[in-house]
Amino acid sequence: MYLYNTVMVIIFLSQTGVGVLGNSLFLCFYGFTLFSSHRSRPMDPILVQLTLANTIVLLSQGCPLIIFYLGKGYVLGSAGCKTAYYLHRVSRGLSICTTCLLSVFRAITISPNNSRLAKLKIRVQQFIRPSCLLCWIFSMIVEISMPIYITGSRTNNNSHRDGLDLLYCYWEKSFKEVVILPSLRDIFFVGCMVCTSGYMVFLLYRHHQRIQHIHRTSLSPKTFPEVKATQTILLLVGIFVSAYCISCGFTLYTVYVIQSGAWIVIVTTFIALCFPTISPFLLIHRDTQTSSSCCASWQRSYLYAQNS
Repeated sequence: MYLYNTVMVIIFLSQTGVGVLGNSLFLCFYGFTLFSSHRSRPMDPILVQLTLANTIVLLSQGCPLIIFYLGKGYVLGSAGCKTAYYLHRVSRGLSICTTCLLSVFRAITISPNNSRLAKLKIRVQQFIRPSCLLCWIFSMIVEISMPIYITGSRTNNNSHRDGLDLLYCYWEKSFKEVVILPSLRDIFFVGCMVCTSGYMVFLLYRHHQRIQHIHRTSLSPKTFPEVKATQTILLLVGIFVSAYCISCGFTLYTVYVIQSGAWIVIVTTFIALCFPTISPFLLIHRDTQTSSSCCASWQRSYLYAQNS
């Protein structure tokens, strides 16, 4: 049992540590680029909010399990469990909402000038920051009732049929009723992501068909960065939707199957943490503007230090 706990600690500590490191690096790169070039791209506030949400997801979901498997048991207590679980639910909802915003605004941005979305293209930048703020408020309101049903440990008179064992906490009765509103929110946002992603794939395909007989040198230099940014968002949405659907499948199995075991919670948590762990490295790898700006600034700093 000691070896099992050690393996679980290593797995979640590695996943949480790598994810937090990646999100911190992305925020550092963004801040460095912003202060060096003094320019902010339209989607940057959404990406920063997504990074913050992912960091909170990793810390609020990974750290309690690490503490649990370190042998501390239910050391968080009821107040700690309520706080950790509420932060996890809010950040998870914020991540869904922000990823959906990223997909929707990108679809509007790359839409043709003769489409029905042309009027929104002109004003899309005005809605980005208010929409980010609304995501925070909406996520906190939707999850406001969650902490009521969380307790620090599973008591003897609780049965698995009446509640949900989260290992470090225990969800008491009425689980199925309480998750109706968050589930409807998730279905709506995931549906929006799928629709906008399909629309972006259609636009990229039509763009590819239009330029396939044109020589590459005749294209505008702005074409490829825009296409690459759209492809990056499509990759993010694809990873998010895949991880979300798999995680939801395991969660439903936990809720409706009696005595599903602790392994299902572990697998569900690991899959749920895959997106916040992978996404910052994907953004850093594919964001050529940020990478080139940071490299250029570091080169200038190095040359300045060598000359002085």
